[in-house]
Amino acid sequence: MKSKTILALAAMTSFLPLQQAFSMPIEQVYVQVIDVTNGTSAPLLDKMSNSMQLVAQQLLLDRDTELIKPAQQEYAALLTDIADRVLTGYYLQSTQLTIDKEAELLLQIRPWNVAISNVQVDLQFSGIEQQTSALLESKLPTLKQQLHSTITGASVDASDWADGVLRKMVRQQVEAALPEFKAAVDLVNEADKTIVQVIVYPVGQLVRDIDYSMRSEAIPNILLMKLKAKYEDECNKLRGLPVSYVERQRQEIEEFLLVKLSKEPEIVEYDLQPRVRIAPDTDLGIEIVIDSDKYKLWFEGYGDIGRGDENLSGKAHIGKFVSPLEEVFGEAEVVLDDVEWNFGIGYTRYWGKSGWSYIRRMPDGENNYRLEYYLAPKWRLRAEHFSGDNRNEYGVRYRIHEFLSAEYVYGGDEFYLRIIGNL
Repeated sequence: MKSKTILALAAMTSFLPLQQAFSMPIEQVYVQVIDVTNGTSAPLLDKMSNSMQLVAQQLLLDRDTELIKPAQQEYAALLTDIADRVLTGYYLQSTQLTIDKEAELLLQIRPWNVAISNVQVDLQFSGIEQQTSALLESKLPTLKQQLHSTITGASVDASDWADGVLRKMVRQQVEAALPEFKAAVDLVNEADKTIVQVIVYPVGQLVRDIDYSMRSEAIPNILLMKLKAKYEDECNKLRGLPVSYVERQRQEIEEFLLVKLSKEPEIVEYDLQPRVRIAPDTDLGIEIVIDSDKYKLWFEGYGDIGRGDENLSGKAHIGKFVSPLEEVFGEAEVVLDDVEWNFGIGYTRYWGKSGWSYIRRMPDGENNYRLEYYLAPKWRLRAEHFSGDNRNEYGVRYRIHEFLSAEYVYGGDEFYLRIIGNL
């Protein structure tokens, strides 16, 4: 009796591993949807495959293969029925289900009616000037072609699939290239064409106004009037952009304006060097300065308020750079009170934001020493000594705009306000 029990236990012990060896759970489920017409694009087929894979995993994952195999046809029929409902816009031509440790489901489909052949992609930038829109569109060089190729060949009735894929594609590209923008996508089927409408719109703080100026100390500003008006229009095209975008792309925008300026006839003719400075804000600051490394010409008129005499005068300055930091010049000054003319020749040495000048005045033969310091783009400090009457003069000057400045002056024993017209 004891020996029979031992034999029975031995048989059961040997049978259990054998049963476990034949019992194997499904660990992976792979689904592939194929368009037998080869018209539907890979992104749409991948979307369909992923959706059906979720369904197949719910039915098959972790199930015992030995339990599933006898009912394989029933499972295939169930998946076929589900696919018929899920894959809107397509007929299900065949279903192939393979049951193993890694189960595979192959679904072959074809469009219900006609496939999309005429696709138009309408890409718009809301609230942005046309030329700036072209610049933004260049940040998305492949988007139109990708949208076109993704939708071409798909069933005209598969808009639900296409909408999701197109939105994801647009969102990914816009987030990567233009993170300061969002996009809306709409798919419209008309009689003979399919329109993919993409509207990209800015978010966050926007540029509401433009604080623009163009000035030069190399040539009279009056010669730049036409150019100034032209680039005021150019700068106004930046209105509506997100401030964060302008801040991120500041160097590129400055370079864009600089390259365009460098080709202007006035810049080429007078051999000038433009500089562009942008200060990102809702009130966007754009300053264009026209320099020259060869000469320096300016004309100024002075009206002094609170000064006893000589309160109306003017000065012309004609300078030539003999090196990048050295200038020789001549100046002519007229005092309108008694129409008295003074002339001078001088030399200026520049250090960074400062310049030291020596001028020999004629016909009086007095020496004039001048030190100027550019405290900020619109602020300038001046200290000047006149040897003729041994007088010192100090001034703080503020540029109101290209043609008008104001300077508060202490000269000798009086304070006065000087209004300066810059030609």
